[in-house]
Amino acid sequence: MKPASGDASRFPVFYTVIGGITASVGLELFLHPHDMIAGGVTGISRLMSLYTQEHFGLLLFVLNLPLMLLYSLYTHKPMLLRALPGLFAFSGSAIILSPFPAVSGHPVVCALGGGICIGLGAALTARHGGLLDSLGLSESDDGRPSTLVLTHRKIPLIQIVMLCNGLLLITAGFVLGWEPALYSALSCLAAYETTRLMFTGLRRTVCIVSKKQQTVEDAIYRRLRLHGTPIEGSAQIKGKMKSESDKKEQMVIVYSVHLLDWQRFKAVIQMADPQAQIMHMKCWET
Repeated sequence: MKPASGDASRFPVFYTVIGGITASVGLELFLHPHDMIAGGVTGISRLMSLYTQEHFGLLLFVLNLPLMLLYSLYTHKPMLLRALPGLFAFSGSAIILSPFPAVSGHPVVCALGGGICIGLGAALTARHGGLLDSLGLSESDDGRPSTLVLTHRKIPLIQIVMLCNGLLLITAGFVLGWEPALYSALSCLAAYETTRLMFTGLRRTVCIVSKKQQTVEDAIYRRLRLHGTPIEGSAQIKGKMKSESDKKEQMVIVYSVHLLDWQRFKAVIQMADPQAQIMHMKCWET
């Protein structure tokens, strides 16, 4: 048992910029030298750049910007301002890295390496409020998957994105050849699995002991979108460490926290209740 401590993510722009640079490394040093493409608007930008002779990084920014603006207006969220630093870094570093040769001459290695870099960059950016591709997945404020109302039916956004990526890969097969298209599909799969691991991978179950239960819960949900589970009868859990007068006041809240959110999680608790304590579990969940 020890008090909550740590630094909050005071510099989300820094992480979104690093995410953008990481994703561009996957594109320019792994995929593009072997005529592979990524999914979403990123892949569309690459195909357009091959025919218009415009630079990929410029098209990436030009195509993403209006779509992100429309999304911000539709959802009434200030998403565009949070996405701009990562998008600038993504596009700018793609322009800088484009003259460099591929890291490897083996297409399988580049497909997997590029997908992993793109997944890492996209997940790192998304976890700090940014977005590299306007077809990237997002969640609603209550944590449920986003949906699109079409012909009076709600269609999960992930299905629409998968359909768009499938059509994009088929188009790439006709334009670039079926072998690069198959490697591109492998890269997209690697990027998806890497992103999924970054969001739902290693998690730690912890108990938060606080007299300000509601304040702590509200702060954690507002900053990290995490829901806690209060434990009734927490006096028995803390009985050996607290006096009888404190037993009635102390509340225990259980959270499952991702490894990448651990420092931010502790810092949010520190700001909400400096007297709060964290009871660490001994194992990491997968």
